[in-house]
Amino acid sequence: MTITLPRSLADAAGHPVIRALSAVTLVNTLGNGLLMTTGALLFTRVVGMTASQVGLALALGGVCGILAGIPLGRVADRFGARPTVVALLAVEAVLVLGYTQVHSFWTALPLICAVMFVDRGESAVRGALIAKALPPDQRVKGRAFLRSVTNVGISLGAVLASLALVADTPAAYRTVVVADAVTFVIAALLLLRVPALEPAPGGERADGRGFGALTDVPYVVITALAGALVMLQGVLEIGLPLWVTHQTHAPRALISAAMLLNTVMVVLLQVRLSKGSDDPGRAARMALRAGTLIAVGCVLLGLSKGLPAWTATLLVLAAVAVMTVGEMLGAAGSWALGFDLADERAQGVYQGVFNTGFAAGLVLGPLAVTQTGLRFGLTGWLVLGGIFLATAVAFVPATRWAVATRPSVMGRPSTATGPAA
Repeated sequence: MTITLPRSLADAAGHPVIRALSAVTLVNTLGNGLLMTTGALLFTRVVGMTASQVGLALALGGVCGILAGIPLGRVADRFGARPTVVALLAVEAVLVLGYTQVHSFWTALPLICAVMFVDRGESAVRGALIAKALPPDQRVKGRAFLRSVTNVGISLGAVLASLALVADTPAAYRTVVVADAVTFVIAALLLLRVPALEPAPGGERADGRGFGALTDVPYVVITALAGALVMLQGVLEIGLPLWVTHQTHAPRALISAAMLLNTVMVVLLQVRLSKGSDDPGRAARMALRAGTLIAVGCVLLGLSKGLPAWTATLLVLAAVAVMTVGEMLGAAGSWALGFDLADERAQGVYQGVFNTGFAAGLVLGPLAVTQTGLRFGLTGWLVLGGIFLATAVAFVPATRWAVATRPSVMGRPSTATGPAA
């Protein structure tokens, strides 16, 4: 049987670098799906941690992840993105394998923090790898395709993890850990197939540029705005299940249906909705539409409280669909700005800064939704929607400011000076 990809996906997969990176991503995220599905039970039923201890450890690990992108991005600028990613994948394989040997909160905590530090840092360096391996007009398309592959891989991993959930034994959960560690090793080996990387056009390796991205204020502002949009993940992963379960009459099965809808939409539409982000102005307008749609989704969720089951179900599904379109537009617009506004000579540290905003958004998302929508109902959802809307509106002037500080963006000259180094 021949499997035919949608045309947008097939076109994106045509570049040899994207094909190689997609194999790496599929293997890596399959392992992530395995551990994401079983991790909480591993730590509670095997290690003996309480649910609150697991939450604390993951929160602290998330903070460590925020700190990883910039220093490891600097390493990538100095030694190359591909060898840095390969080394980080190997290190993470060893660290994840260590989960089989922990037996208490205090032994698990430093290991969880180390794993999340390396994992978020590897994600940042992989962004630099994409920037170095692909021409500018292929970067967003490539990243969009890899995001579709990511969702497929995580979904496959979650399905395979169900075998361990059925067995529900310490041996089964530890087997999942070993399998996840093996996927990191395989991904590192596959990464060696990525075609040799050439210096970015117009720039040499930035050995002497240090951490200049931190003083590029317009880029840092764009990073903060992009991170605010990422808080949507907390809404979908934490806020939606708790809201449906405790504040609506909708059936609990709606939670799985909503997650499936989100996954399928991203797999099928992310590449298509990423088109048109090849100019910073258009990318900013994509982010504007993204935040607006997410805000509308917040309102729809707030309105679902107290309604009959079928009405609440329709509103929740509509909210998820609208938010998912916003999620994809926001991702595409943010990626384009993160790549196009970066100094080509220091993509490692620039992508490290950008990933720091992403990691911060992932950490702040659950806090934002629990302290707004879940706490105050419709009023809280309106406040959260207002935050997303304000973020969206800010993208346009922030992007104009950032473009004005570049000597050239996408080949257009400017009289302004470049970003501070």
